[in-house]
Amino acid sequence: MTILHEIVMKSEWIIAILTLYVVAWTRFNSPPTNRSGTTFALFFFGVIFYYALIVVLWLLVMIGLVQGSIGFDWVGKALTKANPEAQIQLAQHAPILAALIIIVASQFHQVSRIDSAARTFCFKLAAIPREADRLAIELAQSADFEPSEKLRKQVTKIISENISPQALNFNRDGTLPARFTRAVALYNLFVGPRNNGTALEFAGNGYSRSGYARIMQLGETVAARADTRYEELMHTGLAFFTSSQPTRELKEALNCNIVEISNLTCSLVARYVLFCDRTHNGRLQRLAGMGFDARPTPTFGPDQWATTILFVILLSVGMMILMPGTRPIEAGKVLTIAITFGISIGFAVLGAIVVAQRFIERHEGGGPAFPPIAELVLAALIVAGLSMALRIGIPLVPALLQGEGFQDVIRQFVERLPGVITPFTCTVSLGLLCSYLGSRDWSWHRVLGVGAIGNALSLMLAGWVIGSLLDQKVLAQFYVHPEQAVVIIVLSTGLTGFLVGALVLAMFNKSERVRKDCAERAAKNLHTDIPLHNAPELTEDLEAGLASKSEVAHDLGRYARSSVEALEGRYVCFRPAFSSAEVINAYLMSVRWDETESCLTFEELGRIDSAHTQKGRVYIPDGRPFMSFVTVEKGAIRLIMVSRPESNEPARGLITRLSNPGGAHFTPASAPIVLRRVVDQAPQLGFIQPGSPDYEAYRRELDMVMPAFGFFAAPPQPNSSTGPLPIDPSQNVPLAVVR
Repeated sequence: MTILHEIVMKSEWIIAILTLYVVAWTRFNSPPTNRSGTTFALFFFGVIFYYALIVVLWLLVMIGLVQGSIGFDWVGKALTKANPEAQIQLAQHAPILAALIIIVASQFHQVSRIDSAARTFCFKLAAIPREADRLAIELAQSADFEPSEKLRKQVTKIISENISPQALNFNRDGTLPARFTRAVALYNLFVGPRNNGTALEFAGNGYSRSGYARIMQLGETVAARADTRYEELMHTGLAFFTSSQPTRELKEALNCNIVEISNLTCSLVARYVLFCDRTHNGRLQRLAGMGFDARPTPTFGPDQWATTILFVILLSVGMMILMPGTRPIEAGKVLTIAITFGISIGFAVLGAIVVAQRFIERHEGGGPAFPPIAELVLAALIVAGLSMALRIGIPLVPALLQGEGFQDVIRQFVERLPGVITPFTCTVSLGLLCSYLGSRDWSWHRVLGVGAIGNALSLMLAGWVIGSLLDQKVLAQFYVHPEQAVVIIVLSTGLTGFLVGALVLAMFNKSERVRKDCAERAAKNLHTDIPLHNAPELTEDLEAGLASKSEVAHDLGRYARSSVEALEGRYVCFRPAFSSAEVINAYLMSVRWDETESCLTFEELGRIDSAHTQKGRVYIPDGRPFMSFVTVEKGAIRLIMVSRPESNEPARGLITRLSNPGGAHFTPASAPIVLRRVVDQAPQLGFIQPGSPDYEAYRRELDMVMPAFGFFAAPPQPNSSTGPLPIDPSQNVPLAVVR
């Protein structure tokens, strides 16, 4: 009964810790797209960090309940009513009670706000939802898409009957009909079934259908935007493909609709794939089933990593039992040591592969590069820290369950501390080997041999250092002749290094070579005439805190500074003056990148009517040929919408704001406006009268605004038989111009 009582007491700690982890997992994965917004490893990094915050709070609550040292003693007194026996019972059950307090407290509003802030911080650490955006961009722009036979017939019917047979092209040639057909197929693959109730071709089981329903429910706003853009796409496509001579503006509008419908649809596809599949190969298999050219590649993923750990555990057990010169050890102790060592080597393999993949991606296609020593040392230190935690944690659990205490575990850990040199050395060795041999076009047996020998030599050196540092008393516990233990340790670690190096290098080299071939093939088939657009997010509130300072907010157009550097500079801005239709008002405008606001800003300079000087932000929408200069001040808005200047052509468009021709009476007004870059010759500024040197040039530029860069839609005129005669279109329509 005493042993059973001890087990029950110790189990309360384990139950509380596991319960808190389940709570952390559930909260961090709410909504479920949190997992789909990042890689599998980064998601668990965020979960563990969030779990660590909860554990710290749990410890504080438990200390307060038991000892009252942090001001929680009134809680303990209220629960026990100053009863000594009740206080003892409270101390015994404090772990579970503290966990329940944390779970229940999160239902209160103030505590829930603190918890949400902590989760948001961990979301940012896990880079949610960057992985989904990256995959969406790849699918929308560079991934080949081959519709199934059923979808091909459906798209053929839609385009042939509603648009024109000229708009139908399933080839991958990058032409406008091909990209139009691809956009229509993407929409009808994923978003269309939501509206017409047809069966999903790519969802063959209940789990896939449930995942689709969940993503479409959470992405209802994005799906609605896709529906709207699809209607615009069909209308624009009808106008373009049925026109004998389509205009440039119509082509640009069609291009814009194609890109937007592709981005919106692929954003949902990416989140669906990441939600349903956690491994890289699983995602590629699902994408291939949907028609994307995404063949699974051999990777050193979770399966290979678990196989390596199991292999090292079995090898360690075999060497401890069969190696000549070793003493017989209890089966439980052998298994504990083998599991600890195997997981430590697994951590080393994981750290080495992560660093090597980053190194290869950074220097792919370049010349020889200096080895990533700093990253490898950092990864090795992390692996060593995890190994030390394992060497304490794994033996500690059975010791606590058996009531033996933790003193013996700590003592054994200190005595065998030099053993962490092995995973540290393995991380650095495998990292260097994978970095330089991972993508070489060598035969598999050559890579296997070099990797095995290199890792074996490194671990043999580590084994010699470990054997020299271990005390003779510790060596006597495992070896019959302690004086010969160094040789045995060197041979055993060398054999482990040889086999682990061969296994890791062979698989890693194969996966990197296939990945490189796929990347080169995708680069050759890239649709270069499709402009780069960022995929829309389903969780923009989380993404806003991660936005780069070189990329502006979503409302401003999400343009990167590198794409708008050519717009920076000084312009002469001229338009008709308000006071007289014959006078032209000209002044300077400076456009520059503002580091504080992380966007393009403008400021007017040298206005003769300085009281009306304006400044504000520049809005540049994706895929549209116009940009907007917007001033917002105390609720008043002034808008200048002009074309993006190309080569030596100025920016032309319209200005819209309130004017006050009658003093206190304000009227919305609009006028043509032109922005011409100032190069070398100083322009004439101020109120330009007829006969001035630059007047005629300014007037001709303003005449070119209508109708290509702006027009004024007149109201419908009454019929001549029932009302006044219609206005002659040849007559000049007077413009209400502004300041």
